[in-house]
Amino acid sequence: MIIHRACPICQSKNIVGDAIDLYRSGPHISRARCRDCGLVFANPMADQQDLEKYYNDYYEKEIYDSTDYKNLIQAEIEKISQLNPEEIKKKAPYFSIYQEAGKFLDVGCGLGLGLAYAQGLGFELYATEYDQGAIDFVEGKFPVKVFKGDLQSAAFPDAYFDFVHISHVIEHVLDPKAYFQEMHRILKPSGTLAVGTPDMSSLLYRGYKWMKHLSLQVPLVIDGLEHTFIFPKELLAKMGEDAGFEIKLHYSHGLGEKMGNLLRYKMPLRQKLSRLIQNLFQINQWMVGVKK
Repeated sequence: MIIHRACPICQSKNIVGDAIDLYRSGPHISRARCRDCGLVFANPMADQQDLEKYYNDYYEKEIYDSTDYKNLIQAEIEKISQLNPEEIKKKAPYFSIYQEAGKFLDVGCGLGLGLAYAQGLGFELYATEYDQGAIDFVEGKFPVKVFKGDLQSAAFPDAYFDFVHISHVIEHVLDPKAYFQEMHRILKPSGTLAVGTPDMSSLLYRGYKWMKHLSLQVPLVIDGLEHTFIFPKELLAKMGEDAGFEIKLHYSHGLGEKMGNLLRYKMPLRQKLSRLIQNLFQINQWMVGVKK
């Protein structure tokens, strides 16, 4: 485990406790917050070896079993395959500014929603992923070259990709600054980077924390206990700019789950209500930048 005495991003020592969760199991049960840059981070934080072990069978864990996640994704991939390019850009606005189709990298591709969109736009598909089950799944669905492991270990050539897509991965890594630098290195000049991640500055996060503080209670961790970092919008944009990207688009969105699917989930009512609230509020963000 890693104990941080200062903010991992801005190095400020002006950090305070933010939230704790003693009711669920996961790599990170307590969070700290930097009063200077707004970063929320796991403290203590699991090391690389522990995280690799955790993610090795990530899509077999309880939350994915209770939501029948693989079947839902498979159905969504089939729907995406019927869309034309303009419909894809409307459904996934982070694809709206790329110049032309070329080499597309999905960092931590999971079960391949990003790959499905990119295939519909005519990209040549590449991916990284830890979970062997997820790799088997996407290799059965797409003509994709997958590296098993993290982005930095893949050691792709300089200026190799036209589009790098990283959806709900940057909040899981141990060194997000290094990830931004690596994504900048492997993108071609004017290549596009799209980053999707939870938004710590969202109304839901802020309102929940204030409600708990006013009632003199310690806030619970309300996102995944596997997350190492949660970024407010301003900080994520600054990290992109510092890494050499010009930010072109930055917007908020919710979980996007359909009510019918939510009602069918095999989980307690309390968890269903929590996910319903996360659908009603825009708790996530997409940031799109172009390599300078």
